Amino acid sequence: MKARFMIENPQEVVATMKLTMTIKEWEDLRDQLQTAWPSGRLTSYITELLADARKVFYHEQETN
Repeated sequence: MKARFMIENPQEVVATMKLTMTIKEWEDLRDQLQTAWPSGRLTSYITELLADARKVFYHEQETN
């Protein structure tokens, strides 16, 4: 038996990337991105990530 695996539509293959950066690096990247698709959507996600991080990590500093 022989089998051959082929990707018929490579642009439709889902790819995942994990990025690990400091909050400052995320802020810098967000500020450098263009507002056009797809970077505009990435900018929104980064903004959400930063807001969530601020709720968790900056909360104590704001209340003291």
